[in-house]
Amino acid sequence: MKKSTISPLTTCLVMTVLSCSASFAERAETFSERLDRSENLSASDIDAAFLTNPQTSWLDRASFGSYGEAHFATGDQADKFDIHRLVLFASYDFTKKVRFVTEIELEHLYSNDPGTDLTWEFEQAYFEFDLGNQYTLQAGGILVPLGIINEIHEPTTFYGVERNKIETEIIPSTFTEFGILLRKNYDSGLQWDLAVHRGLKLDTGDMNLNGPDIRNGRQKTDTFDDPASAVTARVKYTGIEGLELAVGAQYQDDISTGREENSALLTTAHFIYTTGGFSVRGLVANWQIDGDAAVNGITATGVDIDNQYGAYLEPSYKWDFDNGMAIGVFSRVLYYENEDSPDGQTEYQLGVNYWPTEKIVLKADWIHEDRTRGKANQDNFNFGVGYSF
Repeated sequence: MKKSTISPLTTCLVMTVLSCSASFAERAETFSERLDRSENLSASDIDAAFLTNPQTSWLDRASFGSYGEAHFATGDQADKFDIHRLVLFASYDFTKKVRFVTEIELEHLYSNDPGTDLTWEFEQAYFEFDLGNQYTLQAGGILVPLGIINEIHEPTTFYGVERNKIETEIIPSTFTEFGILLRKNYDSGLQWDLAVHRGLKLDTGDMNLNGPDIRNGRQKTDTFDDPASAVTARVKYTGIEGLELAVGAQYQDDISTGREENSALLTTAHFIYTTGGFSVRGLVANWQIDGDAAVNGITATGVDIDNQYGAYLEPSYKWDFDNGMAIGVFSRVLYYENEDSPDGQTEYQLGVNYWPTEKIVLKADWIHEDRTRGKANQDNFNFGVGYSF
């Protein structure tokens, strides 16, 4: 029998085919390629796709950031300089489904106001779980999902040196509380949030002759000796390009520390519309505090002070340049009634933001306060610088 032989060319071709086949088989073992080829995948295959590679270093799983701002005010009020806040951000991805987020804030690192002290507090500190089907759960120190500024408040993201008074005095931003938040997103642009959390606590030290100071009811540095309970719900829609609409409510069974129970309801609504460089935003917020007295058995002299509310409208225009710079101008009119202004106060504001880069902003604005109850009107000028990354 004649002995068969294989030519060198045939050997080379066979080895090439085998090598390519082996290489293809190895590549096809990845989740994405098997999914693209519509292969049947086991539960362990799917779970593995959402698990962080155990060989990934901790540094690759961690994220760090910061933001801060400094302000100078002058005019009819006393001159004031304040390094208002320095915030440090960190997050860590345990897996692609589980992460931890935290922000620590230092406030008033330097101020020429003798009544202002250096303080520190946590801004956020929560675990976040992706539950699937576009559900997300947060647990820990969470940002209450109300208003515009409370969740996104880096100085590079809003106009004006200081945060507007409606979202500091009526909605007490930054409003952080311990609790849990469930969020659901839909492909249509609809989103709803439901949170159960610790609420505000007002005592006699948070009252003046005209009623309760809502902002002072925040319990950022307090313990759980007398925890309040509250529930917050919000619906937001962003399904139309350039438009955001949201309505929300928060109910608290008792907002005071006294013997009388004072239930409280906060309702809010806002919109943001942007087209090209033009943008306009507006917000309304209202507190209704029930009880025989204003809060904590104290009768306030203000008119209907158990009802505190405010609203603002803010049009703006922004020019973006090819070199990364941007300039924006804005105007704002706002009105509010609270314990400091029981008969109401109107403010008119004009200002400019300059971004030399996306992460740095220089600000200047003028605020005219049209005050009541015999108080003289005021005109003040504010200047600020901020950053975020």
